[in-house]
Amino acid sequence: MKLGVLISGGGRTLLNLDKQINQGKLDATIAVVISSSRKAAGVERAEALGYPVHVALRKKTLSDEAYSEKILSILDEHNVDLVILAGFLKKFLPGVRFHNRCVNIHPSLIPAFCGPGYYGSRVHEAVWKRGCRISGCTVHFVNDHYDDGPIILQRPVQLDALDKPDDIAHKVFEEECKALPEAINIIAKGGITIEQGRVIPNPDLKQKGATT
Repeated sequence: MKLGVLISGGGRTLLNLDKQINQGKLDATIAVVISSSRKAAGVERAEALGYPVHVALRKKTLSDEAYSEKILSILDEHNVDLVILAGFLKKFLPGVRFHNRCVNIHPSLIPAFCGPGYYGSRVHEAVWKRGCRISGCTVHFVNDHYDDGPIILQRPVQLDALDKPDDIAHKVFEEECKALPEAINIIAKGGITIEQGRVIPNPDLKQKGATT
């Protein structure tokens, strides 16, 4: 399965995917990396790993549809099978071409702390301010609305009362590093179907070790 990885920052999720692929734990290849910023540290890291890198800047005059088409043309150029939003901070509409073939990793247990304005450190700060004792991450399919697509899997983390936002971020990212490759492997093996907006795991694949 050829992945198109969309980034906006340091590319930590990209590095994890590369590591999982090289260790033989992820049944995929990275066909292209697309960044919303030239200055993102992930651009240099992706280039150092030898991946094709494109920068897709979002001009203020561009609509969500026009910006998404700009990205879709790059994905098509590289024959991408599955799109991964790996800390991508711009609105991306997968459209018909990538309907249920675009996934996002969100640093909370959706529907908690998600939607417009909840991204990166903002999520963990909100969790900390509310005094939550459990957080986690969610891998979900992407549709036209923020953090709204069918949930593929979630991984919870236990929080301590003394945990600061940075501590929460560290704990959650450790689970993200496991959850996203697991979800990609499930998709690659045809391990799920979607019924009435809900992801239904393939019981035959689940018996072979895949979990949701």
